[in-house]
Amino acid sequence: MSKLVHLPRTRDVREQAASWIVGLEEGLSEQQTVELKAWLAEDPAHRAAFVQMAKQWDNFDALAELATILPLETASSRRNRFALAGALVATVAACAIAAVLYFDRQAAVPTVEVAQTIAQALETNHDFQTSVGQQLTSKLPDGSSVSLNTDTALTVEFSDAERLIILDKGEASFDVAHDATRPFRVKAGDHTVQALGTVFDVRRQEGSRVRVTVSEGVVKVSNPADSSHEAVLVRAGQVADLGEVTARVVRVDPSRLDAAQAWQRGVLIYEGQTLEDVVADISRYTPVRFRIEDDSIRQRRVGGVFRAGDVDGLLLALQESFGVEPHRQGDVVVLSEKK
Repeated sequence: MSKLVHLPRTRDVREQAASWIVGLEEGLSEQQTVELKAWLAEDPAHRAAFVQMAKQWDNFDALAELATILPLETASSRRNRFALAGALVATVAACAIAAVLYFDRQAAVPTVEVAQTIAQALETNHDFQTSVGQQLTSKLPDGSSVSLNTDTALTVEFSDAERLIILDKGEASFDVAHDATRPFRVKAGDHTVQALGTVFDVRRQEGSRVRVTVSEGVVKVSNPADSSHEAVLVRAGQVADLGEVTARVVRVDPSRLDAAQAWQRGVLIYEGQTLEDVVADISRYTPVRFRIEDDSIRQRRVGGVFRAGDVDGLLLALQESFGVEPHRQGDVVVLSEKK
């Protein structure tokens, strides 16, 4: 878009708002829509300027075309011509704000209603999911980013008051954008992890266990369901293992921290974990199942770097370097002592 210019922060906010209005008319890409939403959420002055500029604009023909491309929910309208705007939706929140203001210009919308409109538009509800062996990285509306590991499901619920992630299963890493007015929280089972400006990883394990790994900054871990549990701070370089009644925080060596997060680069690093733990972990990335036939090899230590889901590479290494004999039986790999 030739007319859409990202102006320096020192320039007048109204000029930035005007630039975004022009961009809306010409059509925003998905990434530009994310950037606009982040700009609106960054400062109340941005929203006010955007609303004022939208009121003064006379051409929003592009909204009708955008409405056919992006999903709009059905909503009741004050009058028939208001129906074009539809309900406010997260993925095109800024466009919907402009539509409401334009089509309702003659109705002299009260200031409080405009504020409510903006608050609704900034709400974002979206589901992310990966299948077994799949990984996904996405930018969130506030400028944060999330990376989903294999077999992971989470829900994003952003509002004007908070940024909430509900981790239903699996593992996800978060690089959180600063926003002092809206706390960033990840809910995993009964545990809530609140970012205090940070990069961290949350993994739901068997039962109610949760593991939190912090790379940068600090997170606060709490259990709102149990008032007897005090909040725990987890700092950069630390890992917290959270159970139903315990929270164990330990500092880990930088190499182990890197190994724990290597999945984000598509690799798995093992540094002396037991065979039992290794096959349990790699099973998360493949539909192939493992069965350890000889108990004598369960605690055998395994090390190496493998591509996530590379079963053949793991089996070759086990056979050649760790004295383990693999036998395939359909989708099951039976592991036994190498004779």
